[in-house]
Amino acid sequence: MKAFHPTPIPPPRRSRGAAGFSLVELMVSSVLLVLALTGTSVLFVESNRSSAAAETRYRQQALVDTDLARVRRLNDRYTCSTGTCTSLGSVELSKNDFFPPPTSTAANGNSSAGQLFEALCNSTSLITQLVADIGATPSTLTAAGITYSIDAANQGQQTVTEFGTNVVRNLHRYTITYTNSGSGELLRRVTLVPTTVAWCP
Repeated sequence: MKAFHPTPIPPPRRSRGAAGFSLVELMVSSVLLVLALTGTSVLFVESNRSSAAAETRYRQQALVDTDLARVRRLNDRYTCSTGTCTSLGSVELSKNDFFPPPTSTAANGNSSAGQLFEALCNSTSLITQLVADIGATPSTLTAAGITYSIDAANQGQQTVTEFGTNVVRNLHRYTITYTNSGSGELLRRVTLVPTTVAWCP
């Protein structure tokens, strides 16, 4: 009888999935994970920066609104009823408080205060005191990085015809410009005319 010699059975081969990951695969996946996390963190930082910038801009615009309300109050309550001009920021004015009252003793009904007011209307100095009353940039604005400037030099003129004669009238406009002092960004520019100018002859 022949001796029986069993053929050795080779060990079962593992499938590729059962073998685990190679070192190269681990390194590639690690690099991809780091890139994804870096991109996400950059996006997060930029989002926070944009949000902070938007919040700063919103706060600055709110402060400009508040200051413009102050400037408009001074502008609307600017009176020359005594012949000299001043802003009565806390006093409500009626229509008779902007122009000096007429007098029956003057030949043209105009009082000396009225004549002074008319001279101011024909000059460029009618708004000089108003610009001084508005004053320098308030500390609440400078603390928030806002400055403003007032341009009273370009008041504008208008030619009107009176009794067949062309007369040049000053419009007494002034422009106030609010700027972000850090970036130079224009926040607001407003042109105003004092209410009292409506009483100029």
